[in-house]
Amino acid sequence: MVKELEKKNVDVVAVGRHLKLKQQERYTSLNRKSMTKIEFSGERSSLYKQALNDYPSARTMDLEMMTRYLHPSPEEVILEIGAGSGFFSGHIADALKPTGHLLVSDPSEEQLEEVLNLRRSNIEIVEAGAHELTSVDDSKFDAVWSFGAIHHAFKKTEAFSHFYRVLKPGGRLIIVDVLTGSDLAKHFDSQVAKFCVVGHEVAFMSREYMRTLSEVAGFEQIEIVDLPIQWLFKSKEDVGDFLYKLHAMTKTTREECLRGAEEILGIEELHGQFLLNWPLSVLVCNKPL
Repeated sequence: MVKELEKKNVDVVAVGRHLKLKQQERYTSLNRKSMTKIEFSGERSSLYKQALNDYPSARTMDLEMMTRYLHPSPEEVILEIGAGSGFFSGHIADALKPTGHLLVSDPSEEQLEEVLNLRRSNIEIVEAGAHELTSVDDSKFDAVWSFGAIHHAFKKTEAFSHFYRVLKPGGRLIIVDVLTGSDLAKHFDSQVAKFCVVGHEVAFMSREYMRTLSEVAGFEQIEIVDLPIQWLFKSKEDVGDFLYKLHAMTKTTREECLRGAEEILGIEELHGQFLLNWPLSVLVCNKPL
């Protein structure tokens, strides 16, 4: 599935008009030192993991949405982009059994260690960002799936080209993300970027740009659907605590996290539960046969 990864560093040295390749023992590119990798390590990564552990039922609707749009089936081979600590990975891997396989990619080594801790025999990992998938074989996957990760990728055209390349003919691409102009984009730009311990330097897509990226890469049957997702909590205070940890907003208080969520996203009370609006959009398209 994955071509042999060379653990060598390649420095390009200009000598006159020629390029000389200098190989060292360890492969590290400038992209591996990108903001995405820095952002999801250390305290940021630790608090993110704590949020998911403390509120295991908060994102139930996310899992339902994944099942509906990705619909992983036994014997399929799926690539997950920007999997983080593997919130979806275990569920997808279980759905692919007995013979299906999941390749999980993320630029953060620390996050991928959490994926390995899921201890699924049909999961393989690759440390790479969305535009760094050169080690992944052509025409190998039935589906490419990503949730909330592509806004961290700054080379989106290159990323979509890789998605197209690695899919089998007829394969499907499913990307769930934040679109520019949405309430969720406003939340990230006004709250997370200001209060997150490492900031939040990203590039959200518009609906039009998402469609254009898909068309330029060669995809067909392109559909973009708004998802009225809500996260579930037992109290309003839990909402503030969850967001504080999820986005490592250590530059402010849990109370401010709650206030911002109420003002920007909205919180509903229903049958003793508190529902935080988390409006995302999903792109679904196919590689031609």
